[in-house]
Amino acid sequence: MSEPAETAVPATPPAPPAVKPAAKPAAAAPAAPPRPLPDAEEIGAWVDGQDLPLLANLFDGLTVARFDALMMQVRKEELLPQHWQVITAREAPDDIVFDRLPEVGALRVRYRDQELARRRIENLRIGWRELRGRRPALWSVADLFAAIRRILDRKRPVDWHELLSAIRDVWSNLELPHGREQLEVLWACLVQVRKSTKK
Repeated sequence: MSEPAETAVPATPPAPPAVKPAAKPAAAAPAAPPRPLPDAEEIGAWVDGQDLPLLANLFDGLTVARFDALMMQVRKEELLPQHWQVITAREAPDDIVFDRLPEVGALRVRYRDQELARRRIENLRIGWRELRGRRPALWSVADLFAAIRRILDRKRPVDWHELLSAIRDVWSNLELPHGREQLEVLWACLVQVRKSTKK
């Protein structure tokens, strides 16, 4: 009697290697929402004394090159003289000179909130230093923008809303026409800066 032939058991093929699912491309970070910017009417209301923290968005994060481009647009509208930047090699006087200025005293009286007075006066002091001690009551809008450019160039920490509001209030306190004239020019310049600023 012959032994039964062994039947070969077919070998099972090895399982294919597990395929990892294709990695999903990383989702792009959502774009930051556009920063809110004031319109011409809001800037006008601010010139007349209302609070407008959005005003700072016109200058926050600006580089000197971008600021110069904005000023070029302002000059094209003939809102400022072609050669407007104040240049002087003098050092700013001691801070005690600033603290004794009549317009600084008037700001202290104007602001009932002492913390608000401190913030605005300290930011005005930064501009005063950049203009080497030129009295804020004598500033023109061109002087203000020269101070802003120097602040940007030197990367000085400043709150734009407080600085702009302080000089607005200095000009609005003046009895001479100079103050009202500067406020009107400032309004026109800020409206032009707003038109030229992307969100």
